[in-house]
Amino acid sequence: MARLAPIPLAGMIAATATFALAATEANAQTTPTCPPETGSACRIDQTQTGEVTGEVNLDVAVGQLTVSNAATGNRVVGGIQSTSGAIVSRQTLTGTVSAGTPINLNGVSEGFVDSTTQAAGNQFQVSTDGATFDADAGQSARGDNVSARTNLHGPSAHILEGGRVATGATANAVAMGGPSTVLTGRVAQASQTTVFAETVADVQYVPAPLTFSADAQANTAQAVTTGASHQDLVINQTNAPSTVEARTSVYVDNAWNLAGRANASANRATLHNSGGSMIADTTQDNQGRVRAYTRVQTNLQGETTAGARAVANEVVAGNNDIYLKLDNTQLNSGGVEATAEYVGVKGYDSYVSAEAAGNSVVGYACSQCGGEVNVNNTQVNNGSVSARYLLP
Repeated sequence: MARLAPIPLAGMIAATATFALAATEANAQTTPTCPPETGSACRIDQTQTGEVTGEVNLDVAVGQLTVSNAATGNRVVGGIQSTSGAIVSRQTLTGTVSAGTPINLNGVSEGFVDSTTQAAGNQFQVSTDGATFDADAGQSARGDNVSARTNLHGPSAHILEGGRVATGATANAVAMGGPSTVLTGRVAQASQTTVFAETVADVQYVPAPLTFSADAQANTAQAVTTGASHQDLVINQTNAPSTVEARTSVYVDNAWNLAGRANASANRATLHNSGGSMIADTTQDNQGRVRAYTRVQTNLQGETTAGARAVANEVVAGNNDIYLKLDNTQLNSGGVEATAEYVGVKGYDSYVSAEAAGNSVVGYACSQCGGEVNVNNTQVNNGSVSARYLLP
């Protein structure tokens, strides 16, 4: 995994600009590729054609369990502080990426159970601090699949302190930002691959909060800048005919506070700024199937939650200052389905929710400081959209 270290200039840490790439997260190959001089610009090209697999297989009886399993096709990670810089990044995935975590849990676990399994096709991450930074990031994922699976098998297990079991799969991901930053640039993401995330569990007794989740995304872009900052970004996301699916299926015989959730999205852009103006131009096109399914079953239960959310195209652009300009275009021709199901025998409270949307956009500015919001919005939905919940 890439490690970032400040680069000393003239005997002191005055400014840094450091970027590195990892060919495969599962194989942990790291090669610095960009010069660290102040104000430097660089270009990174990555292509992954082979199979990347991350597998953790556990058969344990422990007091506390922590599991982290990640598989990544192409990854760029970097940081820039107190200077200006620019990067051009091109990432192409034509192979498959998979991460699997089968866990056999035996006996009594007296501690917290924490498991995270992630599969990612292309990742681009930049942290900024007091910097002016321009990014040109292009990502393409066209392999057979990007998939992540977690199976927690403990039909006689007792998890006394509860826990969290999360599974995520993403074809293309961009994340940028930091404090006191001027962030400009372009993000182009294209996906045509099956994206699948699944969490399955079978446990006997849990007298504490326990959450199971699955999250599948084709394209996701995030920019968060704080302090005296400014954003001016263009984001284009396309999901060609394919399937994006998140599934959570959980059975706990006796659960005091249990939650199961599944979230699936084709294109997602999340932009947040504070302390300056924010300008965003977003275009999203989904032609694939997006499906979220959650099933939670208990015999005895105190409080149980089952939730499923599926969205084809989603934009959130918020500025905690006075000015936001947003030009947004969203086209959906794929099917969107969300299903949440709860099956129970005896108990108290149960909450079931299902949400599905073809196109969704939220824009806001500071309401207490005379915020101004200028939006040009076009949304077209030609696909089927359905949400349903099932109760006994």
